[in-house]
Amino acid sequence: MGIFVKICGCASASDTQAVAAMRPDAVGFILWPGSKRYVKPHEIADWTRDWSGDVLKVGVFVDESIEQIRAAADQAGLDIVQLHGHERPEDCTGWATRQVWKAIHLNRALPESFAAYAPDAFLLDYHGDRMPGGTGQCVDWQDAREFVARSPQKVLLAGGLNRDNVVAAIHAVRPWGVDVSSGVEQAPGKKDLTAVKDFIEQCRSTD
Repeated sequence: MGIFVKICGCASASDTQAVAAMRPDAVGFILWPGSKRYVKPHEIADWTRDWSGDVLKVGVFVDESIEQIRAAADQAGLDIVQLHGHERPEDCTGWATRQVWKAIHLNRALPESFAAYAPDAFLLDYHGDRMPGGTGQCVDWQDAREFVARSPQKVLLAGGLNRDNVVAAIHAVRPWGVDVSSGVEQAPGKKDLTAVKDFIEQCRSTD
């Protein structure tokens, strides 16, 4: 299997449908109201109503209650819940058929502090001064590679990726998957579809 590719931050029906048509493994939506890419659960449900199911739907949440996340995930029809805040280890388990990913910010926390977590996958991202992701800043690839080598869980690399550096990042870090948002945008919440296409093609070309 090749590298898992997630295109995150889709914020309109047209972008969602155009990106899904390019067949990434997953499309991500931001359900954190503090983001310029924020969308509501019912919008995701409307935009993805006719999907065949082979492109996974990921919802990104930041410090919401588990009850709120479950309700939003059910309404949106999400396949995967991505916890991008200060969630506890127990928040990553007990989700039945829905996968849970946990974001880690290596520039703010030691990897050892996540030893008790057992999500379906970790996602490595860069935490900015005001934003927990989508900053366009790269994770330290050496730190990321060391984390990948030690992690019993699958690991996605995010943070500052784009069509020009993603192949180098994959070779340097050797993650299970990659996640891009701002690196394929014209503006926050508006995708550059040519950049999305190029990003996916670059990922599919790696071995």
